[in-house]
Amino acid sequence: MQFRFGKWRIRDKLDEGGFGHVYLVEDVNKRGEYAALKAEPNDISGGSAIKLEVLIARFLNRNGDAPHVMQLYHSAKHRKFCYMIVTLLGENLRTLKESLRDGVMSVSTWSRIGIQCLYAIKLLHDIGFLHRDIKPANFAMGDQRDADRARCVHILDFGLARIYAYERDGIWIARRARASAHFRGTLRYCSPSVHERKEQGRKDDVWSLIYILVEFHCGLPWQKERNIQKLERIKLGISDAELMKNFPEEMHDILPYLRTLTCYNRPDYAKIHRCFLNVMRKLNVKYDDRYDWETPMQVEKLLEKRTKRPAYENAEEFFRSDPIKIDAPPPIGQDIIARAWLPHSIFFHFLFPQ
Repeated sequence: MQFRFGKWRIRDKLDEGGFGHVYLVEDVNKRGEYAALKAEPNDISGGSAIKLEVLIARFLNRNGDAPHVMQLYHSAKHRKFCYMIVTLLGENLRTLKESLRDGVMSVSTWSRIGIQCLYAIKLLHDIGFLHRDIKPANFAMGDQRDADRARCVHILDFGLARIYAYERDGIWIARRARASAHFRGTLRYCSPSVHERKEQGRKDDVWSLIYILVEFHCGLPWQKERNIQKLERIKLGISDAELMKNFPEEMHDILPYLRTLTCYNRPDYAKIHRCFLNVMRKLNVKYDDRYDWETPMQVEKLLEKRTKRPAYENAEEFFRSDPIKIDAPPPIGQDIIARAWLPHSIFFHFLFPQ
C-alpha cells in the first residue's frame, strides 16, 4: 500500500527517531520531483515542534523561495500525527565533517560554509526568531539533483526556536528578557550565556556558529569531554585568545566583540561577514572552488547545470540591512501592550516555547 499526502506519495524512509519519521516523497504529477516529509505523533512528549517549524518556514518564504532555507510545500494535521513536506536536502554538516580525514575542514571550505550559515541565521533573526540550537547537524547541503541548491547550506530544525521580537502595525517590539532562562541548545556549541542560564539573543546564535567553525578548523578543547561539569569548566574558563590561537587571525576579534553585546543588541553581521571575506581573500578562495567532500567532476557538472548565482556571493547589502531595528530593551509599558495583543493570535501557544 502506498500512502498519499496531497499530491505526494511516499517512496522511502530517510530517518527516524524519538522526534518522529522523515520520508522521501515524490510528486505524483511530476515524476522525478522529490521532497521530504517530516511527521510527528500528536502525543509526542513536550508537544509537536512541527507547528512552529511550519510557521517559521512560511514566514521565511513569505516573499518567495528564500535562499538557505527549506521551502514548505504542504502541511496538515491528522488525528494521530501532523506532518510537513519540505525541500529535499542532502547531507548535514556533521555527517560531512565526519566523512573527512581527521574530521578537519580546509579554510577554503569552512570560510564559504560560514558565510552561508551566517546568512541563514540572519534570515531567521530578521523575522523575529532565535534558533537556539545552532550546530553542524542543523545545517545541510542541498540535494545533488538540484544544481541551484546542491552547493548551498540550508538551516534546519526550528524546534527550539524562540521569538525575541514581535511586529505590530509595522513596528517591531523587543520581548523583555527573563531574569533566568532554562537551558536550551547543545552543550558543545551553546554560548557561555546559555551555561549561565541567561536569556539568549541574536549574539548567541552567532557565537555557536563561531564554535562550529573552530571545531571544523582545528577542534574544540571540550569536544571530547562527556562530563557536563568538566565541559562547562573548560568552556567557561578558556580565554578567547587561547581558543582562537590556531584560527585565522582575521577571525580573532569576533568573540571579544560578541562579549560586548546584550541579549537585546543586534550583532554587526556586516562586520562578521567582512572577517570571512578577509580570510577568503588572503588565501585566494573562490566561491566556485571545490568543497572538501566533492570531486572535481561533481563540481563541474553542478556548475554547468546551475541556473543562477547563489545570493550569499553578493551579500554585503543583506548583511547591512536591519528590518527589525531593535538594539535595546523595550520601553517600559510597550512590551505589556504587545503581550496583551499576542494571546489573541492563533499562533500564541507555539510562538512562546519555554
